[in-house]
Amino acid sequence: MKPNKWTIRFIIIARSFAVGTAYYLVRGIPGLTSSFVAIFVALLLFDLSVAMPKFSLKFKYWIDLLEVILPRISGTIVTLSKGIIIGLVFGGLVQVGVSPFIGAVLSIGLGYHAAVQVKGNISSYVGILSALSVYEQIIKIPAFSPNLISDIGGTVLTITYATFTALFMGCICGFSLGVFTRLFLPRGYRSLTSSAYELPLYLQPFKNVLHTDDNMAAIKMLVGEKSPLAYQPLSKSGLRENFNSSVLSVIRGDKGTFVPKGDDLIYPGDTLVLIIPTVYAREVVELMKGSVVSEQ
Repeated sequence: MKPNKWTIRFIIIARSFAVGTAYYLVRGIPGLTSSFVAIFVALLLFDLSVAMPKFSLKFKYWIDLLEVILPRISGTIVTLSKGIIIGLVFGGLVQVGVSPFIGAVLSIGLGYHAAVQVKGNISSYVGILSALSVYEQIIKIPAFSPNLISDIGGTVLTITYATFTALFMGCICGFSLGVFTRLFLPRGYRSLTSSAYELPLYLQPFKNVLHTDDNMAAIKMLVGEKSPLAYQPLSKSGLRENFNSSVLSVIRGDKGTFVPKGDDLIYPGDTLVLIIPTVYAREVVELMKGSVVSEQ
């Protein structure tokens, strides 16, 4: 069913209002991290709420919704915690003599790395911002201060409180406005740009859709003029028997893209889309006498 343009506009306006409200609620909390966390979480909860297949007050339905939301929130909490620890470590190292350049680079780099390793995290920027926020505040403390430890501890506690308060406010804002918006919609709607859920199958990487293991690859190969496969039926190509490969489709100029049958001939200039073990990729390229167009 094609969505009504006014419905989409209503969702866009409501989504924008949720983002603005989340920022407004935390504007008095110090630190740039708080604003970003509130906005990210509000967007997440808003999108999940608007995507509800149906609105119901049944207890089981809300439990199912929480099972979707809680992994994202817990993943974000873990990411924030890791970022704060990373910022604390490298900020403290700078205070005892490590180069600020090294401290900044490693805080950002490891903050990002920690974020992308956490399943359910809403954005890698959360890890970067939390690490950098703590790091920047710690290096501003005067070196060799008699109260250095307590100053660092106070800084970390302040940023932690501000960040998790913003997280909580973002949750309330996004969820309440999302549920309110969903009440006016005939069905659930998903945004193609949201990180709240997986992309539709037609926008996901080919390999993810097929759920192949790491030893398999989806490859487009162009058949060359001198290939021994040229003008041969697919059933006699030996691709399946010799290389454990499957031809998913053929791209041909005059015929477009089609799923081949065993008796279909392979012509020079055809592009074959194959699922192939990576160990055989080089041999099949040699057999085609052409080139690899793309690989996933």
